Amino acid sequence: MELWPIIILLLVISSILLVISFFVNNNDDGVLAEVAEYTLQMTEEIQALKTRITQLEKNLGTPNEEITVKKVNDITKKQVLKLYENGKTFDEIADQLTLPETTVELVIDNHQDSMDDSDRKD
Repeated sequence: MELWPIIILLLVISSILLVISFFVNNNDDGVLAEVAEYTLQMTEEIQALKTRITQLEKNLGTPNEEITVKKVNDITKKQVLKLYENGKTFDEIADQLTLPETTVELVIDNHQDSMDDSDRKD
């Protein structure tokens, strides 16, 4: 029986605090405005960095994929094709010949394209 007065008192206090919480001014608007401003600043900085990178790439003249394939000599191309025909993966060929994997892929793709073109002519 002694618990009922304590329970009722706690319910009354919680009800009063709940009603007071509705009338207290929330400062969430300030936090939301700060987050929005920060997000906008970050977006602008990222866009500026992307623009700079694009300009630098244009100024430096990023290498074209075809140039990379032309730099690989005929002997290396034959080695790449032979290893590929033996069932090696691009990664294994690149490791064995110390070439970038993209170069290996380009050599094989160009060879397959040239084979497709010669098949079409026949």
